[in-house]
Amino acid sequence: MTNISRRRLLAATAGAIAASPFLVSSLVHAKDNRIVVTSLGGLWERSIRRDFIPLFKKRTGADVDIVLGGPSQWMSQIESQPGKPPLDTIDNSETLAYQLMAQDMAVKLTEDKVPNLADIPPIFRAPWDDYAAMYMYSAAGFFYNKEKIKDPPKSWVEFFERAGKGEFGKSLSLPDISYGWGNAFIWAYAAAHGGGIDNIELGFDAIERVKPYVVKFWANSGEVERLITSREVDIGVFWDGRIHSLIEGGADYLGFQRMDSHVLISGMASQVVKNGNEALALEFLNTLLDPVPQLRFHETINYAVTNAKVQYPEARKNQILPASEGIIPPYRELAQLTPGMIQTWNQKIRT
Repeated sequence: MTNISRRRLLAATAGAIAASPFLVSSLVHAKDNRIVVTSLGGLWERSIRRDFIPLFKKRTGADVDIVLGGPSQWMSQIESQPGKPPLDTIDNSETLAYQLMAQDMAVKLTEDKVPNLADIPPIFRAPWDDYAAMYMYSAAGFFYNKEKIKDPPKSWVEFFERAGKGEFGKSLSLPDISYGWGNAFIWAYAAAHGGGIDNIELGFDAIERVKPYVVKFWANSGEVERLITSREVDIGVFWDGRIHSLIEGGADYLGFQRMDSHVLISGMASQVVKNGNEALALEFLNTLLDPVPQLRFHETINYAVTNAKVQYPEARKNQILPASEGIIPPYRELAQLTPGMIQTWNQKIRT
């Protein structure tokens, strides 16, 4: 998108905001004209502060505090104070979103209170019956050191077969079960080998085959990025947007290979927390789903976004995997399996 067209889009959006009947006075007269939201660190936080919060403040006049961390940490904070939660919104993992719903601590999202929800495809909201919605998503693939690996694997099965034979040496890195999406990766490994929810063990079998060659099972994005940029690992699994950002940032030795089948896609399941400042929180989530800041978010960290009105820059269109070409874990069932998966991980992988 050119600067001129972006200015026009921003101007049009600003005009629509000014004329919108959705700017109800109850928001600016809320008992506390401030909300507490969550964010991952680094560029993610920078985009939340620069691209989303100014639009939210323009609409409401309210202030925003950000709590950094990850879904597991944020869920613990909410669960410790259910009557007066310390967070008004949460960027949750798909499976933990069900945990918040099961405890009746998530607010139902409706298009009258969250108008941008109308432009979010069902795949990004229907799995949670509109008690959560995604504003971004990413596709998994293999990062690899092009200087050492000339022929990267093109499928999960090929990766585990070749890595399990020691072809890449002790240079692998994979997600740990403690990572917010660790269970989704294990499900994807199992699905690629003919299993799934009914035979999740196949995913653990695949990990056990390559375990001797794993330098580290990473627990968060910052950890795997450090392993990659320090060249402690040569190949592993990560999300497309972050790898493309590292490459654009100067890591010209780095390559990214999307698998030709069973491409796992995932994202943040954003929720409004009950008993918090719900009116403002709903407007903040509406801002997360707005096409204008979503485009800027994409331009900042390369992840795909979910509003159907977003037009990607030409230079990046080929990096975006259409959601219809990926696989989505059966989140509800996966959430039920997760406690047992953690136990299996501790017995088979962590030891």
